[in-house]
Amino acid sequence: MAFGKRQSGNGAAAQAFNANMAAATAGNRADGGTKVATGSPIRWLIALLACGAMLYGLIASYGPDILRDHRLAGTWQPAYDLRVTEGKCERTNFVITFCSSKIISVARPDQTPITHKFMMLFSGGGGEILVPARSTTDRNAVTILYAAETKLWNRTISFVSVAGLVALFTFGSLLLFWRSLNS
Repeated sequence: MAFGKRQSGNGAAAQAFNANMAAATAGNRADGGTKVATGSPIRWLIALLACGAMLYGLIASYGPDILRDHRLAGTWQPAYDLRVTEGKCERTNFVITFCSSKIISVARPDQTPITHKFMMLFSGGGGEILVPARSTTDRNAVTILYAAETKLWNRTISFVSVAGLVALFTFGSLLLFWRSLNS
């Protein structure tokens, strides 16, 4: 066969794949068509522990702030005695945005700064000014006004979506670990 020349339907490409042969070999499997989990149980245990740790870390780091912001919704006011330092938002692949900031007290600069982190899906910071806010009902609750008021539902849906996906991976690795133990 000459390189770059077209071949008719009887060429090498037509002979390489025969649909009747592929269907015949798939139907003649000895196991009846069921698949066994490949890999050792240790591999699936490591995957289960890694997915479980990611789920725990996600819930422990973002969950309490979202619950607090929903509980105190509508009570946030700008706090003029606080200032945001080191505020930044990093957008990854136009899908997820991670924002972090440190909030310090102007009146008491020796006080430890409060670190505030949040994430959003399909939304960026948009150049929004990071204004510190304090709740009128709970004076110790401090956050970023943009995150607590404007993007609260985006943060909630993002958290539930990502936590649900990681929980699905955790459940899948649990099933595969169980299947590899029983095989």
